[in-house]
Amino acid sequence: MARLLKQTAGAVKKKKSNRTGKSRHEHTVTSGRCRKGKKLNRWSEERMRCAMEEFHKGVLGLRRIARAWDVPKSTLQRRLKGVVDGSLHASGRKTYLTDSEGKDLAATLKLMASRGFPLSGARVRKIAYEYAQKKGVNKFSTEKASAGYFWLRGFLKRHYLSFRTPEALSVGRASGMNKTVVGMWFDEYERLLEELHVKDMPSHLWNCDETGLQEHFVKGKVISETGEPCYQITKSEKGETTTVMACFNACGTYCPPTVIFKGKRLTAAWVVGSPPNTVVRMSENGWIMKDIFFDWAKSFVSILPKTDNKPHVLLLDGHSSHIFNLSFLDLMKANNVHAFVLPPHTTHWLQPADKSFFRSLKSSWTNEGLKAVNELAGVTAGKSGFFKIFTAAWNAACTVEMAQSAFRGTGLFPVNRHAIPENAYEPSRSSERELEPILAVEQVK
Repeated sequence: MARLLKQTAGAVKKKKSNRTGKSRHEHTVTSGRCRKGKKLNRWSEERMRCAMEEFHKGVLGLRRIARAWDVPKSTLQRRLKGVVDGSLHASGRKTYLTDSEGKDLAATLKLMASRGFPLSGARVRKIAYEYAQKKGVNKFSTEKASAGYFWLRGFLKRHYLSFRTPEALSVGRASGMNKTVVGMWFDEYERLLEELHVKDMPSHLWNCDETGLQEHFVKGKVISETGEPCYQITKSEKGETTTVMACFNACGTYCPPTVIFKGKRLTAAWVVGSPPNTVVRMSENGWIMKDIFFDWAKSFVSILPKTDNKPHVLLLDGHSSHIFNLSFLDLMKANNVHAFVLPPHTTHWLQPADKSFFRSLKSSWTNEGLKAVNELAGVTAGKSGFFKIFTAAWNAACTVEMAQSAFRGTGLFPVNRHAIPENAYEPSRSSERELEPILAVEQVK
């Protein structure tokens, strides 16, 4: 009787030990431990690959192949069914993005960092969510519209990315134009042009930017009788701001403008008289948004020559609708356009549009607006009369000489960092002295 009880207890103990259904190979590892402390993945990846190849030959059954190659049968079965890809160790849950999708997203983030606009962790999680939605992967939180923190941590580890503190450039931002920072930016700019072989091709160097126009026209100086009051008929206060997106290259070619009215619904009468191919959109505050900027980008790539395979360089500022816009970056990549951001707080000196073009546009806008005010006896033109003023001002400003002068004056074409006068760096002299020791330490590292 005692002997029978011992045999029964041994059988129960043996049954309990096999309850998990895992082979002895899956309980021992060389690569790490799972959360319950059990070792995993002791089997050889090379043996697993050979076992999979032999199974596909159809000579032996699954169990005999697993025993012959000394690999776990259930692990081999999962790989043959496609539940787990490949023959490598793959502990843990399957990633939301495939290897190719993850590499593509990582390459985009690396490119953005190399071009001067690295992203924070929160921004990367937002972009990852947008990327997943675009790929049809709806596993991230739709409530937060963002990937999770633990996903980000795993993603960075898989693609050799890490959190880093931006060096050097952050010191000069507070004081604006910093000669050392601008010099470093020009080094990267010239390197990019030489790498793309477009340094001597002005037709492939573009600049885009936006500005605001208001229906408030006042001349700076006028003629009047000495000692007597001087008045001008105009609106009692500044009106709504209408945003205009402009883009041109160093050769003098202009992209059709994008005009953004404040409001929710566009009326057909408002676009009458607009320049050819003008993109007109509405936004609640009259400012540019990510989706509107993407519409502009589609208009931009449509004018690029289809017979020329040379890459184009698009210079732009660090506005969030520009650089944190995955759809825009994908579109630029698909059309061989390299977006390159300008240093912060330097657009007045380095942005061709700010340097010359917008000054000319606003001057023409004022002149044409004053004509309209005189004709209407001070009555507001409104949105329906916007293009009557704007089209004439746009045509007056969009000259070949203006575009070429803007690029030449900023030193962007021909490349000439000495085009920026020395007095532009005066406000940042103290900041520059603070920056030099930091750069010296970085060079030693």
